Amino acid sequence: MNREDLVAGTRPDIEGGRKKIIMTGADGFDGYEIVEYKGMTWGISVRAKDMGQDCAMGCKQFTGGELTSYSQLGDESRQKAIDKMLQMAARQKANAIINVEFELSGAAQGASEVVVHGTAVVIKPIIGYVPAGAIGNILADMQENFEKHQIVVKSKQSK
Repeated sequence: MNREDLVAGTRPDIEGGRKKIIMTGADGFDGYEIVEYKGMTWGISVRAKDMGQDCAMGCKQFTGGELTSYSQLGDESRQKAIDKMLQMAARQKANAIINVEFELSGAAQGASEVVVHGTAVVIKPIIGYVPAGAIGNILADMQENFEKHQIVVKSKQSK
């Protein structure tokens, strides 16, 4: 993508498939239009720590502080659930996921369950899109100012 297209507001294409899928909790992406709805996509991960770490974290509850092993468990569960959702969206041939939501729970003592879901879609950039609000106004003013005061440089031709 070149600078002129970006200043004019055009967003880059999203390849989709295994190459790149973008996701948001919103119902769309600024500068893109939804051209096809592929359906629900989700990922589920239930993970547990080993018995030794679970006992150590149980003792930590009495002394206070962050339960780092459980924090790590939550991060791992979240990432595995996202990975599974992205794989499902790739199978649906989507390049984006909208309305992404997470549901977190403790499946059992020392276990973490994460469910993530959204709607798989195909999006494409809106050509010449200028965002609304302050950024859009600044870009529009820059473009208008450039067009009004454009300086054309003529090169000398050798004789």
